[in-house]
Amino acid sequence: MQVRQGDVLIEAIAEINEESRPTEERLLVRGEGRYHGHFVEGEVSIHENPHFGPENLVTHYLEVSDNAVIEHRHTETGQPTREHAPIPLPAGRYRVLRQREYNPYARVIQILQD
Repeated sequence: MQVRQGDVLIEAIAEINEESRPTEERLLVRGEGRYHGHFVEGEVSIHENPHFGPENLVTHYLEVSDNAVIEHRHTETGQPTREHAPIPLPAGRYRVLRQREYNPYARVIQILQD
């Protein structure tokens, strides 16, 4: 299973990386230049990837024990934006990735900015 919300890709996986660190932070990816972000809510254990960077675009691992949802919300008020619809996640394990895009003018691969 794969789902996308703006610049975030969520993929089902078999196992969570052993080096990941548990966190209570529900903000998975902060938007670039505006006050918005991609949040996870529900019965979910969240693990940060300590190796996130240009060569490893996985930001988090999620272990959903019951239904969860990925929501696009304002980071200051917590209010949902209308930019992206919520995405339900059934029970399972997932990895969260920042997506990349090729910029033909600059001839570089860069992180997609939502």
